[in-house]
Amino acid sequence: MFRVASIAVAFSLLAAPALAQGESNVSRALGYAPASAPPSPAWEARFGAGAANPGGRESGLLNFGAELLTPRIATLSDRIANAFVPRFHLGSSLNLNGTQYAYAGATWTIDLSQALFVEASLGAALNNGKTNGVVPENRLNLGCNTGARGAASLGYRLSDRWSLIATLEHFSTAGCSDNLAAGTGNPRGPSNFGARLGYSF
Repeated sequence: MFRVASIAVAFSLLAAPALAQGESNVSRALGYAPASAPPSPAWEARFGAGAANPGGRESGLLNFGAELLTPRIATLSDRIANAFVPRFHLGSSLNLNGTQYAYAGATWTIDLSQALFVEASLGAALNNGKTNGVVPENRLNLGCNTGARGAASLGYRLSDRWSLIATLEHFSTAGCSDNLAAGTGNPRGPSNFGARLGYSF
């Protein structure tokens, strides 16, 4: 499952420039034109899927993600300074057979070009994972149900409204070492990799 998800993410990112540079009549048929400049401040909804915790417990499972981002709290004329102005987000990471969590925090976006951008996100999170008692061999021991969620993303604007974003996210279990289940080792949160489609409105 991880191999399939990785191939799908890689194909999506490689295909993005070709999709964005398609003939104008195709773009008109789809109802949008290729991005000519970074979009103005707007709300954004993102939905996607990927691989859960590759190489560790709960690996091989399909993970679904959804996120809502606010506009920047201010827009500065200087591009570098503007990158330090955050957007706020609220989201969830859903795994039908593994750890699930909800999170909220801030996202910083740096435009590398009119179409290409990178992001960093940090915030608080709550999970419903295994924290004490008996932890199955195929499940993560998180130690506690609260923590922090960090993420790094690479995105490509397909148009003024649509974006394709590859994201690596991690649920941190720092501070949960005092809530260990016997014989389960140090607590460790999931690290998920996937792709999301974003729509600005």
